[in-house]
Amino acid sequence: MTRRFIAIVLVLAAWIAGTVAGSLGQTPAAASNPGIVIGKAHAGYTPSLTGSKPIVILVVGSGARPGEDLLHSLSDSLHLLFVNPEQHRTAMVGIPRDSWVDIPGQGTNKINSALAAGGPDLMVQTIESHFSVRIDYWAITTFWGFKAMIDKIGGLVVNVPFRFSDSASGADLQPGVQRLNGEQALAMARDRHSMLGGDFARQENGGRLLLAALAQFQKEYQKDPSELLTWIGAGLTNMSVSTSLTVDQVLQLAYTVTAQRVQKVQNIVLPGSAQMIGAVSVVVLNDPAVSAIFNDVTPDGIISQKNVPPSPTANQA
Repeated sequence: MTRRFIAIVLVLAAWIAGTVAGSLGQTPAAASNPGIVIGKAHAGYTPSLTGSKPIVILVVGSGARPGEDLLHSLSDSLHLLFVNPEQHRTAMVGIPRDSWVDIPGQGTNKINSALAAGGPDLMVQTIESHFSVRIDYWAITTFWGFKAMIDKIGGLVVNVPFRFSDSASGADLQPGVQRLNGEQALAMARDRHSMLGGDFARQENGGRLLLAALAQFQKEYQKDPSELLTWIGAGLTNMSVSTSLTVDQVLQLAYTVTAQRVQKVQNIVLPGSAQMIGAVSVVVLNDPAVSAIFNDVTPDGIISQKNVPPSPTANQA
């Protein structure tokens, strides 16, 4: 079970690229400058990790730089992970960071501002109220934590689907299977300028990194169980865990998530369009399609094919 605990640390970090004491918003109990902080979305509530009811995990990429508060900075990426323990199925739902939504007590703004305005609890409230979903856990990661963990496992093997070239993120990758170091993987996750789909494409590429991390962990462990030690070192030196979560709860959650079959993980991004509201460029979500997705995924963590939106990188050159 321990190996799965470490795997989730890297998997969550890789996914969003681009996890605290008692209840939301309090000070992390472990490292003073952690790469990942994990906490409960609802204090005192522990969801079942068995059965067909999905476990919902909010994964946030904080845009904080070293020395800044990762729990109160603009979020750089957002994903909801719906895990069906019984069927070993998972749906990853990417939320464009510029989505124009109502933020409780803050008015209407880009969804990525919720973390800066009120920390993880306000981000949870915003997503729950806007999308009518109940979140069980949240995980927040940083740029430096992501890069460090990738480097400590010797790089991440990724099938780069197309050319990445973005001077803003530093991405410079040719298509094909290759091992990326932490800097390269982060640049791939943050690339939006060379993507035809912009921020929509970036969310999907974050999902690609998650799947690559999960597949690599499973393959390396099966081939050589001693590789577990490498993953342990990569995870424990970069993480802070809420005191509201027991070690056993974290291990069980990690076991559940990393037991999912890579081939059965759905990776989608909420559909919408880039628009101008005043002088601000935002993403206006396609409300009917988004509602259909959440109504579909909430009962069992599975999105039927009729509600799967087109890939934002389907036509990428």
